[in-house]
Amino acid sequence: MADEIKGPVSDDAQTVQVTAEAAVKAVKAGDKDVDIAAQIIAEYGAEMGDQTWSAEEEKKLIRKVDWRLIPILFVCATLSGLDKTAISAAAIYDIKKDLNLTGQQYSWVGSAPFFGGLLFMGPSAYCLQRVPAVKYFAINVFFWGVLEMCMAATTNFTGLFICRFFLGGCEALLIPAVTLVVSMWYRPDEQPKRNSIILNVIAPILNGFVAWVVGYYPGAFPVWKIIFLLLGALTTVWSFVVYYFLPNNPLDAKFLSSREKFIIIQRKAADNTGIESKTIKKEQIYEAIMDPKTWLIWFAIVALQVPNGGLTTFNTLIISGLGFDPLQTSLLAMPPGAMSTLSGIGLSYLAATTRRYRTPIVAVSILLPLFGAVLCYALPRTNLAGQLVGLYILYTYWAPYVTLVSVYQANIAGHTKKITLYAWFYIAWTTGNIIGPQTFREDQAPTYTGGTIAMIVCYVVALIAVLAYGLLCHRENKKRAVEMQNGGVTAADQDWLDLTDGENRAFKYTT
Repeated sequence: MADEIKGPVSDDAQTVQVTAEAAVKAVKAGDKDVDIAAQIIAEYGAEMGDQTWSAEEEKKLIRKVDWRLIPILFVCATLSGLDKTAISAAAIYDIKKDLNLTGQQYSWVGSAPFFGGLLFMGPSAYCLQRVPAVKYFAINVFFWGVLEMCMAATTNFTGLFICRFFLGGCEALLIPAVTLVVSMWYRPDEQPKRNSIILNVIAPILNGFVAWVVGYYPGAFPVWKIIFLLLGALTTVWSFVVYYFLPNNPLDAKFLSSREKFIIIQRKAADNTGIESKTIKKEQIYEAIMDPKTWLIWFAIVALQVPNGGLTTFNTLIISGLGFDPLQTSLLAMPPGAMSTLSGIGLSYLAATTRRYRTPIVAVSILLPLFGAVLCYALPRTNLAGQLVGLYILYTYWAPYVTLVSVYQANIAGHTKKITLYAWFYIAWTTGNIIGPQTFREDQAPTYTGGTIAMIVCYVVALIAVLAYGLLCHRENKKRAVEMQNGGVTAADQDWLDLTDGENRAFKYTT
């Protein structure tokens, strides 16, 4: 084991000792004000002494963490996507006919999970702050699987709406939990790649495949019920994997040695975003609400999710409206998932190369789904190839969203502020997904002109909001640089004090 830092970690050689001293000082200052990571640094600081680690050791450790965290979170996000998009697969196998769904009832069924998310997000965010986050999340995964299976027993609109409403309530924690876990373990430059893999959009691919396979079922039992039962059963089984194998935080990770925990926490010191604190701080909530950057991100997320809500619910109906049968529709519904996932991974890897130009990258990427929406609006319905190309390009909307997640992940410090904003941004996500299906009017089928126009408007709004956010962050960084030159505090002085990005003047925003 190397005794000195090499390669990319060499610039942090002095930070290790300084941060350890800051942690001891922070712990002595009082438990209410410190991040819990300070406890392990203070505890193991003397034991570790002036030990450092090599670039190879750090790389090996992060790879070890990746193999434990990423697959579990990836499957959770995939199952969540499948649970929500299963309704579109059921739509081509007569669920509307069997449950007598008329008028806008199908649109309301599409919005139902997000109403549940709105209602349950507040209590869930509180629990996320007060109890072991991952264990609470695992329980939610179990119940959303149960509710998915219950959908197969519904006989009318009311029953289906109620099941999907509570399904959304249980799934409300997914994005906040994933965002919190990734921000606990990884540096800002490492987060985009992980987000793009975890928050994947392969659900349409798998959903189309499942719909295609079960479409060959020859029996009398309704095919749409088989879809719900299969996905629900898989989700309930996976909840046990989450409960027993996903650690609540680096300090709780049994698969890591004390030295490995120490390294994970030390390397997080440089971004000043902390790990976790169980004390609820009202001043951090106030700062989160009053920060204008909060609202720019909020409206950007709403605007990016309106298309998601509409396409998730209506993609199969849009395709079948072009004249395809159920089996053909199932297959043609698969490429959009590939477009979303590949564009998300590609853009996130590009964004990970810089912290200075991440918001312009996101803004430029919004132009691609905007182009897809314009194609769908402008081309005649008789141009099947053009309509499908436009629809597939539309699905690149996921790339700017998942990359935007990495931006605000890197720019929020203070545990209470993190929890507050992760919950608040989830509400933005649900709001967009509630609005989305309502823009697709039954009386406009199969063209759904209103839905296409809504997508065009939303992409323009998102582009403006993202650029404005980046400009505010850039101006704040310049202001803080001047303060530092005039004798302001250093980052090491405020390590592990659970300060927000607003309170810690040494904090530097990703732009």
